[in-house]
Amino acid sequence: MTLGGTAWPCASADDAQPGAKPAAPPNQPPPAARTPEQVLASLNRAMTWYRQARIVMRSVEGSGVFGPADEQTALRLVGRAFDVARAEAALLSRDSVLASAASGRRAEELKKLEATIRQDEQDVEKLRARLRAEPQRRSALQVELAAAQNKLELDRARVEFFAQLRELSSSGAGADDDLEHQIDGLKEGVPELGSAAAPQSGAATSSGSGSGTWGMVQRLLALQRSRGRLEDLETATNHLVRSLDEEAQAARAGLRPIRTRLEALAKNPTESGTSLDESQREFRSLLERRKLMAAALLPLRDEAALARRYASDLKGWNEVVDRQTWQVLQGLALDLLGVLVALAVIFVCGVLWRVAVTRYVTDAARRRLLLTARSIVLTVAVALVVIFHFTSEMAALVTALGFAAAGIAFALQNVILAVAGYFTMVAPNGIRIGDRVSLQGPFGYVHGEVAEIGLVRVKLHELAGEPLKPTGRVVVFPNSVVFTGTFFKDPPGAPAG
Repeated sequence: MTLGGTAWPCASADDAQPGAKPAAPPNQPPPAARTPEQVLASLNRAMTWYRQARIVMRSVEGSGVFGPADEQTALRLVGRAFDVARAEAALLSRDSVLASAASGRRAEELKKLEATIRQDEQDVEKLRARLRAEPQRRSALQVELAAAQNKLELDRARVEFFAQLRELSSSGAGADDDLEHQIDGLKEGVPELGSAAAPQSGAATSSGSGSGTWGMVQRLLALQRSRGRLEDLETATNHLVRSLDEEAQAARAGLRPIRTRLEALAKNPTESGTSLDESQREFRSLLERRKLMAAALLPLRDEAALARRYASDLKGWNEVVDRQTWQVLQGLALDLLGVLVALAVIFVCGVLWRVAVTRYVTDAARRRLLLTARSIVLTVAVALVVIFHFTSEMAALVTALGFAAAGIAFALQNVILAVAGYFTMVAPNGIRIGDRVSLQGPFGYVHGEVAEIGLVRVKLHELAGEPLKPTGRVVVFPNSVVFTGTFFKDPPGAPAG
């Protein structure tokens, strides 16, 4: 039997010696190389894994998980995949060359067959002519004519078979050439393989989630997403390891019979009964094939070793992410505990403030003022605690609060002025309910007796006439009148007129 122009002679069972290694049957062809489709499928699988690993390494949250060495390992792995693909393409090209040589011999045989067919056609015509010229030998000539026609049809069938075989060989050679171009095209999709500098890792960069409780929550969610990506990558890596181990095992199994046959030919080149020249041609052909298969097996073993190393490292990287997740959870718990403690302190201070005002302040106006101030202080304190603990960008927060304060001050400038006037009125030298005052403002000049002092306005019972007497009307002014107008307070005991 021949494969790629290499003859495999038959050996008898008597050639086997006790205790010797079982030799491969000489008539058994060497294992066929993988098809171009299988080579490209393996290469695409490695490239798909590399893209996934690169994306995960650049997107995993947390420092200290991935580094340049990790990306270098993944890059070396895909580089070995290209080395394996090129070695297998070389093996397929060598088989194509042998097939071309065999097709050359088949071309010579085809020429001989065509000459034989022409001779057979002439013989058939001669027999037909003799059949017409010698009717007395009709029976014998008919038998000879049928045999010649059968031989002619058989030779024609053999010619058709050689034509189909030639077409198949030419299509296989085209596929091998296309394989080289496809490998080169796929390599362009990994530009890192062509650069001398090591790839710069972006895995150790943080996502910039900021500080504060909200920043910790964002970081915790990012770590959980990273954990999921690492699990997917671990599954893909384990699948890649299994596939590479199966390919390496198949490659070793293909090398084994070739090595056994080479050892047998090295001991006794003519043990199978063939001539020395045929045995040497077989030895050189098998030796060349073994070199090409070994050139594919070595990077394949390196690729499998890198994949197993990456898979084992993934377990350590998962532990790093789990440890960082636990640290973030601890920090988040402590931060929330601090918030609860701060809020508890604020509310306890508020209760003590209320108790102190209720027990020690007897003046109703002052009591109301202090309780109002207590509510404002508590609200502001709670708001500040919540904001500063749940913010992630302090600079942005301060800027936003500044713009918000400016807008509020502009919109509520009259209210703010009235509140400031309230604190001026209730000051130690201010006015009290029952005092007589005179106000001069844009609305006119008014005399009255203070009936109520509110946070933003003051009520007066109007006084008019000589002497001043109540008119029954109630006049309401904003507290800002102490800044925008003229304010007079009559001294205690002054005459009504």
